[in-house]
Formats: sequence, structure tokens, C-alpha cells
Amino acid sequence: MLTTTASLESFDDQVRETFFPMDCELARGYPGEFSGLLNSRQLGQLGFAAVKSTPLDVYRRRHHIGQVTDSIYLVKVQVAGESQVIQRGREAHLQPGDFTLCLSSEPYELHFASEYSQVVLAIPSPLMEECVHQPERHLGVRMAAQNGANGLFSQFVTSIAQKLDDMDGVLAQRLEANVIDLLATTLSYTGEVQRRDLLCNGVKQEYLNRIRQFIRKHLGDQRLNPDWIAAAHNISTRYLHMLFEAESVSICRYIQQLRLQGCSQALADNAFSRFTIAEVAYHFGFKDASHFSRAFKAEFGLSPIQFRREHGAG
Repeated sequence: MLTTTASLESFDDQVRETFFPMDCELARGYPGEFSGLLNSRQLGQLGFAAVKSTPLDVYRRRHHIGQVTDSIYLVKVQVAGESQVIQRGREAHLQPGDFTLCLSSEPYELHFASEYSQVVLAIPSPLMEECVHQPERHLGVRMAAQNGANGLFSQFVTSIAQKLDDMDGVLAQRLEANVIDLLATTLSYTGEVQRRDLLCNGVKQEYLNRIRQFIRKHLGDQRLNPDWIAAAHNISTRYLHMLFEAESVSICRYIQQLRLQGCSQALADNAFSRFTIAEVAYHFGFKDASHFSRAFKAEFGLSPIQFRREHGAG
């Protein structure tokens, strides 16, 4: 969705529709007229938005938070110009290539003193917390482009944002896994963050985070089973099952749930409308159509055909 706005009011409405309620105001002391552009696209569970405008101040206030119950992490990647991001008393001053995190369930401020461009990645909190240990530690912290993999992540996200309108559903789904994997790697293995993760989280949680990332990245791979996962992480299959004993589901059930979730999102997405149900199922790793239909109906209460009809994909 590409929207060019001629007024601050319409831009504010578009921001609220794309993300959630917040206040957009002309930067204090800016004498000119407002202009802005917002281009957004959903990639599986991830939301992508490319935003640019004249100088602006943005406030996510406490009274906004009660209006939306879902909690979302926003990864803000600075493409051009500079910005100041404030949350939890921390201030991140972003230069091009830098990024930081915000959390929608807490107040924050954004300040753009001159014309700017940002790419904003919206990640549901459950997904972020599953893949990244204690992501709230990074709120309002500048992830400098010149440090570790930060610049690589920023470049990757920016390049995706430039081609949002050219992606079909299959490419979008693959990129979703790659974005999450690279972000988790960037946040977990940069200098002090890596050492802190290992000390606070322990070996078991570290393995679980890596394994979850691995599973999401290889959902469509027919080899995805406990033996292959264990071998890829240099652990025994028995130890792999032990890691999941404290979880709410077994590893096999976890894989199936993620695959069914991916199929349901694809069947409700018009970007996948040219693919048959069997092709969607195979894309997410289901080899047997009958087994897929039974598992899908057991999970969602509808057959895949009924689900696609009710959710509007052609």
C-alpha cells in the first residue's frame, strides 16, 4: 500500500491505520508545509513500512496504549536523515544505517529535526520473544551500523522495503524467516549482548532459541525432523526432546503448529491466490494432502477449502 499525503492530518490517520494510535506533530519551530509518504506491506507475521516526511515529532502516549491490546515490537531502521528515539528513559540518536527497538505497549517518542527516511519492521511480541532472549533490553538502545552485524541487518531490511510491491506470497514468506533469523543473530551475538545472553539465559535456553530459529527458517524443508535438527546443532535427538520437555508442546507438535500457522496465513493472503491448496501445503512441508487436511481442520475447525473461502483469498 503506497500512500502520499498532502496534510499532516491524513498522514497521522495513515500511521494509525498502519501501526496503532499515536500523535504526529510538526517538529517544533519548523516553518514549512508538511509532506509525507508511507508504503506498507505484510510479510507473514511481519509488517514492513517505509516512511519519510518533513520534520516531525511523534508521541505514543499512555492513553493510546489502552486502545489496542496487541503488543508489537517496532524495529526502526534509519535510512536517511537523523532521528531521536526515546523509551524507558533511554535515548537512541540514529544515523543512517543505525536501528533501535520500540515496544507498542509502553510510551515512546520519536523526533525528526529534518527530513528523514525510515524503514519500520513490526513484529508481534510473542514471535520476537520466542526468537530473541529478553528483547526489551534493546528498547531505546542505538544499534550502530558500524558494529557487528547491525549494518548488514539494516541493509537487508532496507533492500526489502525498496521492493515491497514486487513480492509474491512465496518470496514474502521466505524473507520473513530470513529477517527474523538475521535480527535474532544481530541482537544475540553482538559483543556484550552475547556474553550477557549466555550468562543470564544458560546453555539450555540458548539452544532452544537457536533451534526455534532453525525450525522457522526450514519449515518447508522435507528433512525437518528431530534427527535432522539435532544433527544440525551437534546434540543428540534424546537431548533435543529433553529440551522441549519443559515446553507446552513436543518438538514434533511445535513444528506442525508452525506449519499449520503458515498455511493458514497463506490461504488468507491474496498473494497466494494463484497457488492451489496442495501447493501451499507442500510449500510449508506437508507431503500428504489427506494428512494436511485432517490436521488443518483439527487445528482451525474448518477444512482448508472452507478456510480459504471464508477468509477472502481467491
